[in-house]
Amino acid sequence: MAKVLVVEPKKAAEASMPAGMRGQGKVFAAVTADRFPLELHRFELEPGERVAIGPREADTVLYVVSGGIGAGGCSLPIGSSVIVERGASETVQAGFDGAVVLAFAGTRAGRGEGGHVHLLPRSRVPACKRMSEQSDTGGAIHADSDCPSCEVWLHENHFSGAEPPTPEEAAKGVHSHSEDEIIVVLDGSMRLGGKLVGPGTALAIAADTLYSFTPGPEGLSFVNFRAHRPGDIRFVEGPSMSETGIWREILPRPEYLEPLA
Repeated sequence: MAKVLVVEPKKAAEASMPAGMRGQGKVFAAVTADRFPLELHRFELEPGERVAIGPREADTVLYVVSGGIGAGGCSLPIGSSVIVERGASETVQAGFDGAVVLAFAGTRAGRGEGGHVHLLPRSRVPACKRMSEQSDTGGAIHADSDCPSCEVWLHENHFSGAEPPTPEEAAKGVHSHSEDEIIVVLDGSMRLGGKLVGPGTALAIAADTLYSFTPGPEGLSFVNFRAHRPGDIRFVEGPSMSETGIWREILPRPEYLEPLA
């Protein structure tokens, strides 16, 4: 399988509903199990269109990119998320403005018994504008791998705009992660070498693969998904750090809502 995939929105092929999902709307397959150990589908829903999720063999995480959806009696505007654990089921419905929704999933089950649905409206997402006194990078955490019934991870990062780095600056950012990951650009642009990629672009990066990026001139916002608990971030020019440890020092755990019966 590929170590790195870069899939711009126009290259994501229109597809049928993923296994374990049924419903309406357009579906675009950005990352699929035949190419990578994680999956990413983008749903474009007209007002009132529904998608039923589950039961599936692996946990699924939804992130609302635009518009809004309803699920379990809860209104979930842009920036909200839903976790549908393996063995569980939930139906989401697009609101009056329609919705664009990202659906992330692994290809194997994680720890925990599954069977639950977690709803996280944007107003309940733990977030900060600065992740440290030395940085103006913002962050938000949707899933922290500490749930007793699922192991998924989803976070956001927000960066100010920057000019192209010098070779020395670029070298300091080269790093790897212990788990396979998918990054999706939400806003601004990401610089990959000499190329800028914009909103909707997905990067699938295999575990232990060295890479680097910098924000484009207008800034950068993205979401980052792992199917299993992250371990260390390892920098070529610097120390290794516990990724979960970093986030736990900065933000509290998400407090989910459960669907109404």
